[in-house]
Amino acid sequence: MTDELILEPILHENKPYWLSIKHVKTSTTNLNEPVTETIKKNLPLEEKPIFELKKEGLWQCKKCGAISQFLPHDGKPTECYESDGGCGRFSQFKPITTKITGDIQNLWKLTKWQDIPKEDLDMVNIFETMVDLSKKCLIFPDETLYKIYNLWIISTYHINIWESVGWLSFIGLHDSGKTRALDYISELAYRTVHGGSGVSFPAMVRATHYYGSGILLDQAETKMNSNTETGRELLGFILPSYRRRSHYVVAHKEDQQKTISYNNFGFKAFASERTFNPALTSRCIPFHMERDYPEISKLSYLQDDFNLIQTKLLNYKFKFKPPEDLENDFVLKGRIREIFESIIATGKHIGVDVSDIIKYATDMETEKEEELAGTVEYDILKFIKGGEENQKLFDAPEILPFEDICTGIGWDYDKKHAQRLGYIFNKKLILKTKRMNKGTVLLLNESKNARRLKYLYRRYHV
Repeated sequence: MTDELILEPILHENKPYWLSIKHVKTSTTNLNEPVTETIKKNLPLEEKPIFELKKEGLWQCKKCGAISQFLPHDGKPTECYESDGGCGRFSQFKPITTKITGDIQNLWKLTKWQDIPKEDLDMVNIFETMVDLSKKCLIFPDETLYKIYNLWIISTYHINIWESVGWLSFIGLHDSGKTRALDYISELAYRTVHGGSGVSFPAMVRATHYYGSGILLDQAETKMNSNTETGRELLGFILPSYRRRSHYVVAHKEDQQKTISYNNFGFKAFASERTFNPALTSRCIPFHMERDYPEISKLSYLQDDFNLIQTKLLNYKFKFKPPEDLENDFVLKGRIREIFESIIATGKHIGVDVSDIIKYATDMETEKEEELAGTVEYDILKFIKGGEENQKLFDAPEILPFEDICTGIGWDYDKKHAQRLGYIFNKKLILKTKRMNKGTVLLLNESKNARRLKYLYRRYHV
């Protein structure tokens, strides 16, 4: 009994091949017994992956079943040659494997494949080796970040099971190791496209849609500048893509009644000299980089180590069951759970203690809440909520004048502060206001404002 065939592009003896993976179910008690007999006896079956290397551009003759190799420059086959073991007749052919184009080879680093027995894959040891290597190459401000960083890389190999994924952002001045952090990921992670090496935005869209690729973006603050059309387009593609079933939809260029939908879900990592779009950073785990000199000056010195680890991680992908769900009652909730879930679940899966990562995530959430609590927006919302709670039901006001809000938060009521208040309501808090004879007011009973205020109270922990 055989499950669906999986094909993965890899390198073998420095040449591109397709790695085919078939999951075959066999008897656990008698390997020679047919599976149907084992099922009849109501005995358990064991699923084993069978690996086979296949050349690119293989076609099968529909008349005799012979398989021949025809690459694109040969054109589509029409004759089954006897020299290839075929029938020598003109025939129709079924494609077995496609050409591994230069596009794929240039999008991400192909794994140098080696079939490693599952019992020889000590995932804790592999993880610890990765942590040791990253410490030689990169300087992070917190020890826990090395664990987060490498578990994130391992979690990319199970992209198909996550409902949401967090992203990494490396922020620091020039020559602080930001780009190197992306380069390290591109050496080890599963199908990550380095957007800092001349990959266009349309290529990124197609890479995520057709290949499930992750995106590494250098100089993110420049490329995702919302003041430029290209930056807004890139932001529109990336922002929702931390959740599965997210799509990037564009208009068809020729047919005005059609749209084209691209899957954009996947792992992302960014390098920037400063913080950027707040909505995007809320989906990221930040790494604040500082200028320093790591032990290894060039990643190329560790290429053999990277190749071996990458090979082991691809074996891990196909030979281990995927990580289990963290379940509904897990300690982390909301957005912080969404961005840490793949990391923590992967750590649990391979046997790594993740208690420090859970604490790091909790502290990170607390810091965000404290940052919000120190803002003008928090003071404004606290004043509004306090006014709502102090009013009796029948005396509840429908409007709240800007003058009262300014006075309530300790501002002088003048043109400058009224304009600032208007900007905060319209651009940051997204609440409707209205200009009246006695000045601008906040509409409290407007239905959208009422729903929005409830959300803002929760978000700012007012």
